[in-house]
Amino acid sequence: MTHDINVEHISKSYGSVHALSDVSFTVSKGELFGIIGPDGAGKTTLFRLLTTLLRPDQGHATVCGLDIIKDYRKIRRMVGYMPGRFSLYPDLTVEENMEFFASLFGTTIKENYSLVAPIYSQIEPFKTRKTGKLSGGMKQKLALSCALIHKPAVLFLDEPTTGVDVVSRIEFWDMLQNLRQQGITIVVSTPYMDEAQRCGRVALINKGCIMGIDTPQAIISLSGQLTFEDAFIHLMSLQS
Repeated sequence: MTHDINVEHISKSYGSVHALSDVSFTVSKGELFGIIGPDGAGKTTLFRLLTTLLRPDQGHATVCGLDIIKDYRKIRRMVGYMPGRFSLYPDLTVEENMEFFASLFGTTIKENYSLVAPIYSQIEPFKTRKTGKLSGGMKQKLALSCALIHKPAVLFLDEPTTGVDVVSRIEFWDMLQNLRQQGITIVVSTPYMDEAQRCGRVALINKGCIMGIDTPQAIISLSGQLTFEDAFIHLMSLQS
């Protein structure tokens, strides 16, 4: 089986704070892989390491077979990253943001429009509107479109639906399923249990450590609980 992501014994600290401790896992090509855990669990640090924005203190990781330290320039051109905090330019219009991010990767909206069309077409009628004036759901769709405009092999989404209404959350996850079917590998963190259950596999992370990795259904079965949320709380209590 081909792995687009391979993490081996990664650790990262900020002074005396251990953000990640001996983390290992793999993500297969075309997989929708979820990471779930409380605030401060290490999710964002993990995403920043895999997108080459941080260096690990220990361990090794590859993305699409490329080393996150030695090959960071190549990796940055092959991945899309949607951080948890909205990071587009509020004073630029919808179209200007799209054109800017496309230009960073030497492409155009037209060249990869077929990939982003199901998402971007929903906000394209507002392409002349300043991004800061968009609703939460529309900002989310624009951010995803910008992360996809260069046709990445792997897409990293850090709690992409936090603070977004329920309808927009459902629409967003339907979009992710469509992207996965097109062969894009997706790694997404979420605080929502119902979203985690839509992943093929999930990694439970707490205090910088991976507590377990399996399908949502298997995690429920192993814990002997009725719901995925109960299962997660049960596993959390075992480590506390």
